[in-house]
Amino acid sequence: MAMAIQVLSPELVLQIAAGEVIERPASALKELMENSLDAGARMISVDLERGGIGMIRVCDDGCGIPQQELALALHPHASSKIRSTEDLASIRTLGFRGEALASIAAVSRVRIASRVRGEDVGYALTWPGGTLEPAPLMHPLGTTVEAREVFFEIPARRRFLRSERTEFQHCLDCFRRLAIAHPKIRFCLHQDGKPVLDLDPALDLESESERLALLLGSGFIDSAIHLAGEHLGIHLSGWFIEPRHASSAASPELWLVNGRTVQDRLLRHAVRQAYADVLYGQSRPRYVARLAIPPASVDVNVHPQKLEVKFRDAPSVHQAILRLLRSAWQKGAAGPVAIPTGTACPPDTGAGSGASGQPAFGKVREDRLDAGSSLAYLRDIATPLSIATEPGRLGFALAQVGNAYIVSESANGLVIIDFHAAHERILYEELKQALQSPSLAAQTLLLPIPLAFGVREVDALLSWREPLRELGYDLDATGPRSVQLRSHPALLEVTLAVSALEKLAQEPPDASSPDVLIRVFQEVVADLGCQGAVHAGRNLTVAEMNALLRTLEQTPSGDFCNHGRPTWIRFEYAELDRRFHRGR
Repeated sequence: MAMAIQVLSPELVLQIAAGEVIERPASALKELMENSLDAGARMISVDLERGGIGMIRVCDDGCGIPQQELALALHPHASSKIRSTEDLASIRTLGFRGEALASIAAVSRVRIASRVRGEDVGYALTWPGGTLEPAPLMHPLGTTVEAREVFFEIPARRRFLRSERTEFQHCLDCFRRLAIAHPKIRFCLHQDGKPVLDLDPALDLESESERLALLLGSGFIDSAIHLAGEHLGIHLSGWFIEPRHASSAASPELWLVNGRTVQDRLLRHAVRQAYADVLYGQSRPRYVARLAIPPASVDVNVHPQKLEVKFRDAPSVHQAILRLLRSAWQKGAAGPVAIPTGTACPPDTGAGSGASGQPAFGKVREDRLDAGSSLAYLRDIATPLSIATEPGRLGFALAQVGNAYIVSESANGLVIIDFHAAHERILYEELKQALQSPSLAAQTLLLPIPLAFGVREVDALLSWREPLRELGYDLDATGPRSVQLRSHPALLEVTLAVSALEKLAQEPPDASSPDVLIRVFQEVVADLGCQGAVHAGRNLTVAEMNALLRTLEQTPSGDFCNHGRPTWIRFEYAELDRRFHRGR
């Protein structure tokens, strides 16, 4: 028999609401620490017992809670942070719903003690088991909130908690994220009376990097670079792993939006797309990224635990992140080494470094660079490589060694270049640019080529018909499982053009973003660039080597090939002197 509809009791409503906000002890810790940050605290101390299951205590030196508002703080939806729906549209604090303390009090035993500036004593209350009338006590300026026996009144929920060690790890992760998000605040953490972390405020970039090394490990900060930039009013800053240090291992991917830690697919996608053609194999990017955006441009009221956000202009945010990161890679900010400015190298004489003009070592040929031997012959689409007389960061070529490498001399050391990887990147960027040209030529086939697919694949290709036509494709369905190809981009050979269609047909049915089309064709172009690049074993003239170096210096993302391998490394003279014990 169906049960009658009735209004739930206030206690049950509170416990249901608390279940959405307080998932485990770490959730309560997050809410309490965010309250401290909103109160303007400059120091936050956290004490845990039994991984937070036994007790969570958060003490701060913030503005405090007045005596007359202590009991009100435990009421659901009581807050000092918003007053109207207009405030909800432009939230500037971490908390705003007024449900954290009420939810914590619904699932644990809570004690709040606080003193505000100008008062000689503080006040405290305990709930449940106490009275809502605050009692006076001696207390420093600020607030202390203590939650004991989390889920003590909800045995079913308590059974879902993990071991004390696991729950402590979740609390530690929460503590780390907030400490990273707010570097100018001092944070202390104790577990069962033992100190775990004591973080001094980081007031400059150097001390912040040292603090990050403590929280995430020195391996991350040693292999990352700090980037900062602004585009369309959106400010991006943070530490991003250099592509050559990326790996497939689990790694931090932390986004901080206006000081709030969030998990957002749009932001992660923008970063991964920016790294797309500079990462090797299955490597993943690692980063700690801060996004500063006007509060009115982001909605943080979309998740019970405020872990997700919605941007009012998501495409602009995505484009800003993509543009700023790609600009960094293209400028060489993430290159294998930092290139300091210095005096110019001696002009190229067409020979090696020997005083007599003979090659110093390796296979150096004195042939003149002509049309038949130029690297430009590899692809008609490629612009002929010019020979510069002024050295760049890669210096002047000295020799070819190992049938695969160019050795050059720059102002501060020796540079070794993988000429296949370097030429691969050059061709890849030229092909990408040609593919994006509005006047991309199409090659009409004398006889249409029939292609067999599944029903889903045919539907997928037909959904891309208009974008494909802009690229030079002309295809029609000849049945539920077949299409015929009438033309393809002149840039691609027929086999590669068909390969691109086959890859596109395998994309998921909901993959309707233009990014999918771009990614598929960039993969094809990457293969084409790899096939067309000069391969190891070919003897290059000095002029060809220098032409390659000058072009690589001007090529976007030239520090890596399109598969993510480095195109060059450098050995500074200071390092060589150290290894040879010179100057001792």
